[in-house]
Amino acid sequence: MPSPVACASLPSLTGLRFVAASGVFVCHAATLDAARTAGWPKPALFLLGPVGVSLFFVLSGFVLTLSARETDSARSFWRRRLVKVCPNHWVVWMLIMVLFRGIGMPRPGIGVVDGVTAWGDVANALLVHTLVPLPGFALAGNGVAWSLTCELLFYLLFPLLLPLVARIRTRWLTAAAAAAALAAWTVPLLSLGLDGPPLRQASLPGTVTGTQLLLVYLFPPSRLPEFVLGMILARMHASGLPVRVGAVPSAGLLCAVLFLGIAVLPAPFLLAAATVVPVALLIRATAALDVRGRGSVLRTPALVRLGELSYAFYLVHATVIATVLYCVGGRWGAVPVAVVSLPVALAASWLLYTRVERPCIRRFAAGRPRPLPAMVSLRPLPEED
Repeated sequence: MPSPVACASLPSLTGLRFVAASGVFVCHAATLDAARTAGWPKPALFLLGPVGVSLFFVLSGFVLTLSARETDSARSFWRRRLVKVCPNHWVVWMLIMVLFRGIGMPRPGIGVVDGVTAWGDVANALLVHTLVPLPGFALAGNGVAWSLTCELLFYLLFPLLLPLVARIRTRWLTAAAAAAALAAWTVPLLSLGLDGPPLRQASLPGTVTGTQLLLVYLFPPSRLPEFVLGMILARMHASGLPVRVGAVPSAGLLCAVLFLGIAVLPAPFLLAAATVVPVALLIRATAALDVRGRGSVLRTPALVRLGELSYAFYLVHATVIATVLYCVGGRWGAVPVAVVSLPVALAASWLLYTRVERPCIRRFAAGRPRPLPAMVSLRPLPEED
């Protein structure tokens, strides 16, 4: 079986991160403009955001599992992840406080942002806000940072999950992946029994309540199956299991499921469950492109570089869009706002990446060696050698 370090060198997955971030950008550009005009974007356009976030979650489990260090400790792993996540988040959070609480600029209004309080903003800064199932907390502060709370839960559990995933026999990996996907479907299924007033604005077919949105989309434990699925996919990749569906067919399947799901599925299933299998197939197929040395536009230097900026871009893009909308006074539609916002967001992302993210990682990520129990990496089991 290839080593974790060798398997982790997959530049096409880095390029894929920016594709996912672009989907979130398009969703929010359309959503913020529609909120200004009391409308709502078309479902397929809106769902680019949830699909992009789901891809981030699955990809996070995939990459972290492949790059796990056999001699690593839980504490050093947590330290690196916090240094990666928090400095950028805090810089953008302070900028948002200046804009929305200092200058008084209207909040972006992504999804449902009602009754945001100062306590909600503080909870957002600490990345515990989506653990509080209240609308005033869930999308306070930097609204897009709700996903970081999910990621922190994943990181907290990763040293516990990795040994369990490493013990799965190769012949059971496909069944384990199917079980993780089924768990992702179970969450919206359970939410169908939750009552509550429907959201005033919804770009989904049928209705979705605020309670359903909080449980299915924003609540960190509900997104854990996607992360675990990514970990299992990494085992499949490292074990050399064949890829049955290529990258282009996987992307086509993702689009087909998205459009068909809009027509036949209740709204809560469209937020993650409906597309989790095509997303998993796409990640496996994209990783296989690099292993096989196949041509991949995702591996071009420009797209890989954009992929490296994707975390900073994700954090800052909605604030940039909201600022552009505020500056033009509502005179522009979604397309010109997006055209202006994109290069500004990319420039801000580059500044965050080069002046905050990378220096903090170089300065603080290593820490001091400590004699703690090491995490388990993807080692082959004795009978599978």
